[in-house]
Amino acid sequence: MAGHTAVERDVLVRYLDAWTAKALRTQRGGTYVECGGFAADALRVFGEFADRLDGHHLELVVVGSSAPSGAPPGLSVRVISSLAELTPGGPVLTHLDGPGAWPLYASMARGKGHEVVVTAPLPPEAPRAEPGCAVELVADDGEVRLLLFATADTKHLATFKSELWAVDEFAGIRYRDPRDGERTLVDISLTPQLLPLRRALSAELARRGRCPVADLQRFTLLETIYRPEDAIGALTSAITAGEVVRDPEKGRLTPRVVVGLP
Repeated sequence: MAGHTAVERDVLVRYLDAWTAKALRTQRGGTYVECGGFAADALRVFGEFADRLDGHHLELVVVGSSAPSGAPPGLSVRVISSLAELTPGGPVLTHLDGPGAWPLYASMARGKGHEVVVTAPLPPEAPRAEPGCAVELVADDGEVRLLLFATADTKHLATFKSELWAVDEFAGIRYRDPRDGERTLVDISLTPQLLPLRRALSAELARRGRCPVADLQRFTLLETIYRPEDAIGALTSAITAGEVVRDPEKGRLTPRVVVGLP
């Protein structure tokens, strides 16, 4: 469990850092809602922006536990007993933790600028986040937890994917795509194993026929645990192996190049 928590914390902190930077570039600000045990980590993230908080509406809402001490000036902190008391305006990022997250995550992600990160045991039927990302965190002993990110903003989804693969490689935890029929375990790395993506892209080409690489990059973003740029590497390997053909046949593989099955 310690390994799962370390990965979850690292992903959440990294994304919260990027989310906060964007919130402080707008007049609307933002609200971060912590329903798990990462309030102190969130406070440390906000502390890194202490010199920029004045004059911005940035709020930390802690649900069901006491607020951590040491909030930087300019950050609003409040405690509520349940999410039913939450009435934020503007962008909201919510972290839900534990089995009780599943009945709540869809409603918390509803609305413009509303996003949710869920860290919880794997439910009997993995929920979909559309658009979003669900990734299984698999320990060496077989214990599985699901990390889910739900958003309506594909740019934020791309940012989350970047942070997902940038976390430190914690011993004993690997990623698995819930949609991968082969159930392949992938080490956490900035240059991850791409075989599951290669299979997914070949299946997508079989379904849709020839198409620009850009279409497969979007498919990668929306339908896999990988980043759009990973599609280039996976397709390059598939072309080299003769599994995929391209037009034009030579040159750099760009989003405009058309690819298909032989």
